[in-house]
Amino acid sequence: MSPPTAPPPEVDLVISRATVVTVNSGNDVILDATIAIDNGAITYVGPSSGAPVGRTSLDAKGAIALPGMTNAHAHSAMTLLRGVADDLDLDGFLGRVLPIEGALVDHEFVTAGSEMAIGESLLGGITSSIDMYFSPDAVLAVAERLGATVHNGPVFFEFDGPDHKTFERRIDEAESWLSGARAKGNPCWICPHSTYLLSEPQLEVLAELADRHDARVHVHAAETKAEIAQVAARHGGRTPFAVLRDSGLLTDRTVLAHAVHLSDADIDMIASAGAHISHNPASNFKLASGSAPIERYLAAGINVALGTDGSASANDLDLWMAMRLASYARKVSINDPTTMPAHQMVAMATRNGAAAAGVLASTGTIEVGKRADIVVLQHDALALAPNFDPISTLAYSATRREVAHVIHKGRMVVSHGSLVNATTAEILARAATQVARVRSML
Repeated sequence: MSPPTAPPPEVDLVISRATVVTVNSGNDVILDATIAIDNGAITYVGPSSGAPVGRTSLDAKGAIALPGMTNAHAHSAMTLLRGVADDLDLDGFLGRVLPIEGALVDHEFVTAGSEMAIGESLLGGITSSIDMYFSPDAVLAVAERLGATVHNGPVFFEFDGPDHKTFERRIDEAESWLSGARAKGNPCWICPHSTYLLSEPQLEVLAELADRHDARVHVHAAETKAEIAQVAARHGGRTPFAVLRDSGLLTDRTVLAHAVHLSDADIDMIASAGAHISHNPASNFKLASGSAPIERYLAAGINVALGTDGSASANDLDLWMAMRLASYARKVSINDPTTMPAHQMVAMATRNGAAAAGVLASTGTIEVGKRADIVVLQHDALALAPNFDPISTLAYSATRREVAHVIHKGRMVVSHGSLVNATTAEILARAATQVARVRSML
């Protein structure tokens, strides 16, 4: 008689009967699959037979499971400024928003706005964001509490900025910030605002700072034609990318937000450096900044991720809309329905965002050994039926409304469409004081 078969090992969580869109290098889709999660990591993806047993289980009932999305360019706390500067170009937008920020931005403002943003993001399937705003510690604290990942760091301007700090003080504080982040094992980031609001000597100081701390760089670049002209006038006729290259800030650790207006030389420069681009179609279209030819960037080998920008300019933190806008705009712009296909858009919202953040080795796809950042959609949503092609369903049919469950680092942070670690009523109540402050300036 053969010995009895040992039962499968028990793990923390098992998701069963899922349609798994892995977003791996082969764009594999696994039907009727089980995902096992233990100690925050994915330990099994495959058929139910032989799958581990979970101490907790989630029956997906055939619903799509995909990697948690990464918002590759956000200003989280600017949710508090949603709707205060609409129907303006970028200059008009900044002219409206900057005085309000200068009067109101403090730790409490950033905390309340970030709580609204991260709650909204999680409910929409975004588990990670590359953020740029003031009081980065406040944003990280909110992310830890709600169950999300934020990649951020000190912001730099040549002038004092809304938080009333000189460039020199920002450098001193950044040294402490980066040392602390490294000691905690957290990602190190710095956020120079742009080449039009920093001098080349200042950019060189920041490049040295980033190199010394092996920090990643998040910077606005080539968002509008007016910016291109402004940078050329200030920096001897060069483009923002040439200025970043010459100052030492254009590397494979750099995330370039927007990158709408690029020359062929700029594209080659970015590709050679291995830098990443965050494409933000909602913000770029609403501000009439332009439509970035992202199909050319991808053809050149540049990693292009998707972002939303801040809610003050794009009004929401919705990567499902960003996928559609990015794809449709390029199809009609070059009269080619085959460009920016569904699998590319889903990758830009997940895998490419993780690559831009420098964490693709640990998240961004559903594969064994990766961190368990997973989104499970509704199994019975009319808007997702019939589901002949799960990848096309994600790119062209799914919305934030169909997000049912979100898992971050192996923990459920959205369950049945509701936040686990806070309620929306609590978040709105805590933000009320800050909303009233903004309203008093309108």
